[in-house]
Amino acid sequence: MRPHLVSRAAVSLTALALVVFAPSAAATPVVGSAAAVPADGPVGISARADSDGGTVINLLGITDFGGHIERVSTQSEGTQVVSEPGAVTLACEVAAAREAQPDTLLVSAGDNVGGSAYVSSVLDDQPTIDILGAIGLDVTAAGNHEFDRGVSDLSSRLAGAFDAPILAANVTGDAALSAQGDGDGVWTTEVGDVTVAFVGVVTDELPSLVAKQALEGVSVANAVEVANARAAALKDGKADNGEADVVVVLAHEDADVYGPQFNGSVDAVVGGHTHAPYAATVTGKDGNRIAIVQPGQYGNSLGNITLSVDPDTGSVSVLQVKNIDLTASTCTTDAYGVQAIVDQAVADSREAGARVLATLDTGFYRGTNDGSDPGANRSTESTAADVIADSYRAWLTTDIQPEVDHYIGLMNPGGVRADYLPGELTEGEAYTVQPFGNEMGYATYSGAQVKDILAQQWQPGTSRPLLMLGVSGNVQVYIDQDAAEELEGYWSRISAGTQSAADLTDAIEAARGRVIRSVYVDDAELADDAEVVVASNSFMLSGGDGFTILRESTPVSTGVLDRAVTAQYVQTASTASADLAKRQIGVDLDTDSAGGTATVRLTGLNFTAASERSAPGAAQEVTATVALADGGTQQLTSAVIDTTITADLPETGTATLRLALPDDVATSPCPTPTRAGVTAQTACAVVSFTLVNRDGSTRSIDLAAHVPAAAAASPADSAMPPVSDQVIAVPGDDDALAETGVPAFLGSVGVMSATLLVAGGTACYRVVRRASRAGVVPYRRSHETTH
Repeated sequence: MRPHLVSRAAVSLTALALVVFAPSAAATPVVGSAAAVPADGPVGISARADSDGGTVINLLGITDFGGHIERVSTQSEGTQVVSEPGAVTLACEVAAAREAQPDTLLVSAGDNVGGSAYVSSVLDDQPTIDILGAIGLDVTAAGNHEFDRGVSDLSSRLAGAFDAPILAANVTGDAALSAQGDGDGVWTTEVGDVTVAFVGVVTDELPSLVAKQALEGVSVANAVEVANARAAALKDGKADNGEADVVVVLAHEDADVYGPQFNGSVDAVVGGHTHAPYAATVTGKDGNRIAIVQPGQYGNSLGNITLSVDPDTGSVSVLQVKNIDLTASTCTTDAYGVQAIVDQAVADSREAGARVLATLDTGFYRGTNDGSDPGANRSTESTAADVIADSYRAWLTTDIQPEVDHYIGLMNPGGVRADYLPGELTEGEAYTVQPFGNEMGYATYSGAQVKDILAQQWQPGTSRPLLMLGVSGNVQVYIDQDAAEELEGYWSRISAGTQSAADLTDAIEAARGRVIRSVYVDDAELADDAEVVVASNSFMLSGGDGFTILRESTPVSTGVLDRAVTAQYVQTASTASADLAKRQIGVDLDTDSAGGTATVRLTGLNFTAASERSAPGAAQEVTATVALADGGTQQLTSAVIDTTITADLPETGTATLRLALPDDVATSPCPTPTRAGVTAQTACAVVSFTLVNRDGSTRSIDLAAHVPAAAAASPADSAMPPVSDQVIAVPGDDDALAETGVPAFLGSVGVMSATLLVAGGTACYRVVRRASRAGVVPYRRSHETTH
């Protein structure tokens, strides 16, 4: 369920960011039987007797186990803190419960496999299937992850591998799946003289959680409605429907939200999908009491529902509803031979991790401050984050195919935990780059919101004042370097303690409102009202790392692992080499008050890795060209790019060009006037810029400078057509601009072909001299090495 996405991402991050494999307790595997359980081992499970002589139904439940079979713990202040108890503890607790109550049933609400931990997923989840079979899983609902590889894979491979029936009553169209259990998503069993029926349903959001082709030939109905109908039929007294004394719904859907919607024929619900633990007895839609439990995720909790059935009246009462915290359990004695399966999986996964996914011609590197600390500079764009963002967009293109204006990928720098090195890329190495196991998701935003998201890369009130996102290759971002340096100055004041973030709130927001000069998507300037689908990981889409604008749209969480998407992408030949064209660069323009000359500074033209700064495709020089009145062109100047790393900043690769317009320059009326003395009749020349790479190849920059010509120049004398009425003037502080005496214009034009000047779609921006920022001095931070 989407409302729990934030907590879900946070749990995933906490559980996976600090992975340490704790040694399991030494034990001799006892295959096929439960080992003796220490008296002080299990937590919270005891035999329950009904004093009225009713039949006791004891249910243990799991959900969203996701192949987390290893025990994971971390050291905190001298104490081992268990974040994932693992399969051995789960088996030990189940064995203890069955010893106390022999008829105990173990059930699941789905997502047993798929989207799994590496130790299981790399082995096609067979270790998890084997473990649940050894423990004796009685029945399970299908979760959305069971459909990850398609309904045919579920009904053939998974259904054939699991000993337990997999139920999906609200999915129709696949005969093999519908035949599971007793048929039509139902399975019944006897506990003493009581017939207990289980109805399994999967979230009806399933079509938005898997690829379209995964559900080919099947239909997904409303989960609650179908479960209620099945339950009513099981208790209608008609033998031809199959009859039950107790009905338990296994719903891969949020139990807290949907539990009260079940009808009077439902006695208990085991929920899942949202990874949020929940346990309560609630009132159903018919006034009935329903025991509901949702055991969280990853085997961290074991749900426990105990019911009693009156032998005379058949009425069902609730004796107990709770979640048992397995992270607090010391029960690690091997039961059912699970330890051996886990050990074998660990060994096999290490071997499988050597499987080659692709051969990379170049590396894809994270940001560095000095070349020796890869990943330490999250304040700069990196090819590693960019290629992951590319993979996200490719996933949208192939699997989701949104029908909107644009779709892009975004990747947070902190989610990239290793570099992709040149040569053979193995499964294990790909996992190391993206170890968190976040799920893929997507949401729709306006163009204005996308610009606001990009502006949130600057966070001067935090310990990491700049987090430069990886963006997909169809995105080009132009940063107002002046505003960026203003924000750096604010961070300097805050970190020095001279001013607080609260004192500077308005100033920071004002600077962030200017810092994104323009954004191009799919070779066109992004309109504020455009619809843009953003693909990213669940952590980002929940507003993680301070990107709170992403919370303004409800994301669709697909359950597909982010690293699986990237691994698939890097296997294509087109991704064998890193794209060294920077996708976010800074721009600053100062013009002289008399006109005719200007200074342009470009920043962030290079990546920080040494091999990427010196690679043949790396930018080495910038040239400036202007159109002449006779229809020709003239190169005004060029500048060699300084590739020195700017630590903790996105500015590596800087070039400054001094422009002097020739007398015979082509001019047109300047864009909409923005200050006194500059009118629509003032003549402007449009200067375009080209990057020259080390191998001699070139690429154009989508921005061009509108430079006022000297007073003697006149638009009437030019051979250049007037600027289109599509020019958009960006409003600003006229007084602040007047203080500078700078009639400066900076516009964006599509210079993506051999044509130097394209007037249509131009946007003009005011630029204020950096010297006019009252007391704000650009600040270069000391290196941060925290992660």
